[in-house]
Amino acid sequence: MTNCDALRLVDAQHIKLAEPLFCPRLDHCSIHSHGFFNHLRDEDIATLCQRSRLLKLDARQMLCREGEPAKRFFIVVSGSVKLFRVSDQGSERILGSAGPGQVIGETNVCEPGGTYPFYAQCVEDSEVRSFSGAVFKDLMEERPDYIMEVMGYLSGVVRESLNDREIMSSQSARDRLVRYILRHLPVGESDLEMPLPKGLTASQLAMQPETLSRILTDLRRQEIIDIDRRQIHVRDRAALEQLVV
Repeated sequence: MTNCDALRLVDAQHIKLAEPLFCPRLDHCSIHSHGFFNHLRDEDIATLCQRSRLLKLDARQMLCREGEPAKRFFIVVSGSVKLFRVSDQGSERILGSAGPGQVIGETNVCEPGGTYPFYAQCVEDSEVRSFSGAVFKDLMEERPDYIMEVMGYLSGVVRESLNDREIMSSQSARDRLVRYILRHLPVGESDLEMPLPKGLTASQLAMQPETLSRILTDLRRQEIIDIDRRQIHVRDRAALEQLVV
């Protein structure tokens, strides 16, 4: 992440500064470059960072629970977090995941009386930076122009949600998996790391793990992809795109 002064002073808020802190917008920092933060002024990003907390979480440790008041939002520093709901029968329904540089709960803190609509649990040992929703709301009240920027960001989140629904609307397991790969494949690149282990990815795509493995093996036999654990190398993107129903 970043070694800027705002983060170094997180646990030293009693220190009186001669002048306000400013975000240095370091190239390797994933905070200011994220779409939810990049419209903020440098001093506002520094304020958020100074009031943040770095959480070091073990695998399977919960970050938040469905129905809890959304008082904070989070950005993953390292590791991976799965988002899920629990059915009345007690089974998990995977909704998605968040890896390094991705934000969790940002839309929920913007809602009046908002709650988390999912459980968030670490898949592996992870570091997550936690931000105050109240501080962010105060910034929006001070700068009404932020509200328009946030609305633009939220509209993008809605579009992403619609894309997820389009993937899940397909009756074909292979079609859902192919669309999933194409969606997560970075533009202009051919290598993809699956965000979640295969078993959780299968659950997210509403198929059995055996079905997912069989489809991946079939795509490899057709020399469309190569597979190495969670790493997928797309050898023939055009052929993969032609498989979409």
